[in-house]
Amino acid sequence: MTDIRVQRLRRRVADAVEDIDAMKAQLADIRACCAELSASMRKIREDSERARETAERRKVLKRVV
Repeated sequence: MTDIRVQRLRRRVADAVEDIDAMKAQLADIRACCAELSASMRKIREDSERARETAERRKVLKRVV
């Protein structure tokens, strides 16, 4: 291989490593967003279940009274 080809290959490898590092950082951001979304969805489900149970209790109490 000529020196020019070696330099080009090294540059391509260095660029690829930079791209990989950037993608890893983006993936970390995406994972953090997914974890936050998951926690929000869990809270919504729990709140919904609690509201449903409360509504059912009120409905039963109205029938009794």
